Amino acid sequence: MTLNLRSVMPIGYQASGVNTLLKGIIFAAILVSESVIARALSLVPYDSPPELEGGRGYVLVKLDVGGTAPSIEFAKMYANGNKYLLSGQKYKLRKKGRYKVSLKDKSEGFYLMTVPAGLYQITQINAPYFNLPYKLDTAKRRTWRFHVEAGKTNYIGSLFIGKQRKSDTVEVYFKNRIATDLDGVQEALNSLTELYPLVSGAGVQDEFLQSWLSPLEINQ
Repeated sequence: MTLNLRSVMPIGYQASGVNTLLKGIIFAAILVSESVIARALSLVPYDSPPELEGGRGYVLVKLDVGGTAPSIEFAKMYANGNKYLLSGQKYKLRKKGRYKVSLKDKSEGFYLMTVPAGLYQITQINAPYFNLPYKLDTAKRRTWRFHVEAGKTNYIGSLFIGKQRKSDTVEVYFKNRIATDLDGVQEALNSLTELYPLVSGAGVQDEFLQSWLSPLEINQ
């Protein structure tokens, strides 16, 4: 006679096996969720800088954002200490280095947050407007990167999210123009940059900035 093993398996063993399976599924789900959940970071006005811990730098951004509850998401990149990657160079995003920053009710001006040193990719812009959701995927756009040096004030540029929008479009841009913004930044953050020097946080090579900062060659 051929027996169905499930029909003669001890009930206690079945329950134990099911519990073990469920625990395994729950544990795996927790690991997955922890690996991809973005940590919330807060932006504060430039004149109220938070304490800077070791291995972190200040990220300075100039905001001009509209909408009901805009936010950005960004992730740390595997970059081997590089400030930027070359065009076309392959890269990966770290699962445990993902962040989300709310821009809700932020008036126009300079803001600070502390972030661990490294190269980052802004992966998504969230710009809902009343009942109109909108998400812009920027994960593969090189110009939406920035880098952070520990113990420095890293100016990553200006972020603009237009308040006026249509059902399927919104005006958004992210630009680092430290050469033209330098005077305004230094005037606003004079005391802070004395302790934590101001540097460009651009995540792509800025040839104009490099030439602008390099010594002038004078022909005799």
